[in-house]
Amino acid sequence: MLYFAKGAIDGTTSTEEVVCFPADKLSHMEMQNTGDLRLFFVSGQETDNDAGLDHSVVALDITVGKHKEVMQDITEVINRASGGNYGFITIADSENSVFCSANITACASITVVEAS
Repeated sequence: MLYFAKGAIDGTTSTEEVVCFPADKLSHMEMQNTGDLRLFFVSGQETDNDAGLDHSVVALDITVGKHKEVMQDITEVINRASGGNYGFITIADSENSVFCSANITACASITVVEAS
């Protein structure tokens, strides 16, 4: 399971602050701009047509130009964990300043396909 926390839980349902995805649902990683990397997760839910979503997406703020290094660090931590019984991997926890890569600076946003 891959853990992401954007900030402290505020109790509202309008924004996602904390989420955990199965590692095998990671579809791909994509550069958004020079300091932003997006992680896309395949959803078991139908497409959320109202929001125009077909994947859940986590946006990470990263050191400018370090996309390859962050992608490599995420891949390595997933592969390391798959060889043991760890099961829970923190990728980006902004609330506690814990990141799997020195080049991740924040979990900027979390967008999920809502269960219907």
